[in-house]
Amino acid sequence: MPSIHSTELLLILVVALLVIGPERLPAAIRTVSLWVGRFRRSFYKVKSEIERELNADEVRRQLHNESVLADIRDAKSDVRKVAGEARSSVNKIVNSKNFDPGASPATEEQLRNAALEREAAASGAGEGEEAEETETETRTDAGAEAGSEEPEPQAVPETEPAAEAVK
Repeated sequence: MPSIHSTELLLILVVALLVIGPERLPAAIRTVSLWVGRFRRSFYKVKSEIERELNADEVRRQLHNESVLADIRDAKSDVRKVAGEARSSVNKIVNSKNFDPGASPATEEQLRNAALEREAAASGAGEGEEAEETETETRTDAGAEAGSEEPEPQAVPETEPAAEAVK
């Protein structure tokens, strides 16, 4: 608010006394003070409402931020849970007695086929070998269809002595 010095206030009172007159001056001062009081009250009321709204907006923002943080915490715990489950399943697979880091069912099948081909080339591809090869392919296909996590160990025909004879 603007500051009014005492000399300015005295000058305003003298002019008001001359314009309004001595008999109506006290009523005019009362009316002016009522209007100034009303103005101040309405000003402070609006100011307090604005402050409340700003505080309410701040509270809403805090609540929103807290809910976002809670969602983040939930997602973080879910991710940790899934990571723990994945870690335990990988450890379970790695620590199993049948674990071979480079082996896959396709690799095993390729090795078997190569061994069978070498054996067939060495011995002339007899009838018994063709039946045995068909039987191993059937077992491999049945294991793949069952969707087993760990393939069952399959008997590999003894081709090593024949392969050594070829060399």
